[in-house]
Amino acid sequence: MTSETIAQIRNEAAASLSPEQQQQWEQFLTPMPVAEQAVSLFTPTDRPVRILDLGSGSGILSAVVAGQSAAGSSVVAIEQDADLAAASESSLRQVCDDVTVINDSVFNVMLDDQFDRVILNPPYKKIRPMTVATSGGGAKVTNLYTAFLMMAIQALDEGGECVAIIPRSWMNGDYFKDFRKWMLSECSIDALAVYGSRQKHFKDMNVLQEIMLLKVSKRAQAGTVTVYADVVPDRPLERQPHESVALKSLLMGKDQILRIRQQDPRLAVFRPMSDQGLWVSTGKLVWFRNRDVLSDIEQPNGHPLYWSDNQCGMVMTHPIKCDREQWVNGEADSRNVVLPAGSYCLVNRFSSKEQHHRIYASYLHSDVDFVADNKLNYVHQGTSRRTVPLDDRSARGLTLWLSSSIVDEWYRQVSGSTQVNATDLRQLPCPSRMQLGVLADRLPVEGDVDQNQIDETVERLFSWVQAS
Repeated sequence: MTSETIAQIRNEAAASLSPEQQQQWEQFLTPMPVAEQAVSLFTPTDRPVRILDLGSGSGILSAVVAGQSAAGSSVVAIEQDADLAAASESSLRQVCDDVTVINDSVFNVMLDDQFDRVILNPPYKKIRPMTVATSGGGAKVTNLYTAFLMMAIQALDEGGECVAIIPRSWMNGDYFKDFRKWMLSECSIDALAVYGSRQKHFKDMNVLQEIMLLKVSKRAQAGTVTVYADVVPDRPLERQPHESVALKSLLMGKDQILRIRQQDPRLAVFRPMSDQGLWVSTGKLVWFRNRDVLSDIEQPNGHPLYWSDNQCGMVMTHPIKCDREQWVNGEADSRNVVLPAGSYCLVNRFSSKEQHHRIYASYLHSDVDFVADNKLNYVHQGTSRRTVPLDDRSARGLTLWLSSSIVDEWYRQVSGSTQVNATDLRQLPCPSRMQLGVLADRLPVEGDVDQNQIDETVERLFSWVQAS
């Protein structure tokens, strides 16, 4: 058997899947280069191993594991699609004599904790919150891939290893905090390998996801984690840049947000935004639930309405010419969506890895009460229940700080999704409000301010460079 044969089975299976089938579960068949990288993370052993593949697809992952394992190894592969289950059987029979392919949903199969190697590239689909049962009572998940990964970890024998090809989104954000807490208490995180491009890893399947390889093992946490922060799919992992770091140097806050790199030491002197009395909330207007209050024209007793479209450089502009209504009528006052007049920093809730800046921040000073769309976060000095505007200098200075390159790099190491979460922003290292005010005095947010001016002003304020 050659790897080309297994790759051919995979390629034929991938070509036979319709776009509708791919998108139904967001399950993407693993190309051979990615499969080989994933399998290379397992610790070499001369003894036979028991292998489990959850959602096996064409069987490429478990076939590569089995092909590199000692004689006497066994494979259990679970795949609910009948055609793909048959492809798994074809792949696995070429490399292993002891093969069991189960054509059923992973959730219908009872698994014992007896496996030495578990490998998976699960479906990535978002789901309604569900609780996956564990020996400790269960943990809530909101994506199929985290549910699969919980089942995979629970199927490990003591000392067993699991490698998963999954989105990076579990590492941050509120939706995944229960899962993170459970996983960190259940196993050792041994390796994190994040692909630098969102497209090259699954070129033939039209995937636009920030994907990673995760290796964990059923044991107490190891002293260090091996981190590959910018992986390419066409070169063996061992030939790519990586570092070994202590897990605690990558974890942040009580929600245990997990970074890809250690924090820039220049940020160590700053406390998180939430500790500086700065709170991040999400705009309260969900437009499709409040269509009846939207207005194209200013109305008596109405309020200005701000969307991400109103971000013009580092300031919010209103009104603007666009396809979105720029006002709400007086009925909005009864909807709990109106914010008090004053100064704020607003941040677009969505950005991609390819954008120049992951955090797009804009300063707003409004002399009247206003409404912010749900696609914007806003920073104030209140609480989750009460919005209190910032003093004007803090709002301006914070907009500059969030627009700096050092903050952009911090956020890229924290966030693996296109959503800029309020939870993550609250953990962002931030100068004091006094320092933000000084920053605001040194550089106006209005006008044509470029990135070099922002970065040089920040660097000089905090003596990171010598002033000329």
